[in-house]
Amino acid sequence: MTRRELLAEGRTAEVFAYGEGMVLKLDRPEWNGLAAFESGRLADLADAGLPVARPRGTVTVDGRSGVILDRVDGPSLADVLAGCSADEAEELADRFAALQSACNAVTVDGLPDLVPRLRGEIEAFVADAGLRAELLGLLAALDDGGRGVCHYDFHPANVLVGPGGWVVIDWLTVASGPPPADLARTLVLWGRHSSEPVVTFLRAVRRCGRERRGVDDGIIDCWVRIAAAARLAEGFEGEEASWLGEVAAGSVRLFA
Repeated sequence: MTRRELLAEGRTAEVFAYGEGMVLKLDRPEWNGLAAFESGRLADLADAGLPVARPRGTVTVDGRSGVILDRVDGPSLADVLAGCSADEAEELADRFAALQSACNAVTVDGLPDLVPRLRGEIEAFVADAGLRAELLGLLAALDDGGRGVCHYDFHPANVLVGPGGWVVIDWLTVASGPPPADLARTLVLWGRHSSEPVVTFLRAVRRCGRERRGVDDGIIDCWVRIAAAARLAEGFEGEEASWLGEVAAGSVRLFA
């Protein structure tokens, strides 16, 4: 591959500068093929008016699949948050919660259904039969049939603060599901953060997100338990797996 400027990298891909005003998100070899999936999803999401980097085609470079995207110049929200005050964290949380809620309010045809995914992950990866049955019962009771766009990896590192507004990236886990499930997943993903201003931010995200969805804290707690249990499917071991098990069992509440 012609040498290009590496802008960012993650578990599944690397992002390179690509021409004028664009980037190339290139799959890592062990994750090859994700680019085509993400390109199709992003096109649908962009057409629905969601704040995404619009795809401009796919390429293959040295056998690796890639998607060409509009370039968004700006730091991640995680970087902005790291240097802010408690008051600023509250303001960022309100905007973050509004953005997530706005995404959840949109419906896009053809997305995978989140609830069956969660059910399958709980059935396969929660070893305790009693807890498994309890969580499956909660999932059935909580599923009101609402289906909005759930990013399901929505956290500050996946929001870019661009000059034209905030843009959400990394949509590989996108699904159609109940909006509170997406908020709960956010709390689980960053649930082990214990330093300021992140804790203030996440407490405000929970409060603002709950209010925007019109649900009470008990509903959020139940969805958090489900999200934590399903996350065990990602192969965690040791301390992380133990913590997820405690959250799934209801022994730990997040940012209440």
